[in-house]
Amino acid sequence: MTFEWALKQNGVDPKNDLSIDTSIAFAAMSGAFMGGTGDFVTLFEQSARE
Repeated sequence: MTFEWALKQNGVDPKNDLSIDTSIAFAAMSGAFMGGTGDFVTLFEQSARE
């Protein structure tokens, strides 16, 4: 929800301008991103450092 809010605040319509994949489990997000799934990922700071 925070990511969608930030997009809207910057003129991006999350429903029409891009595709958000919510099917990946939170614990697997960093690994999925490093494996090439998606262009961006939202992580807590500790996960982003690893």
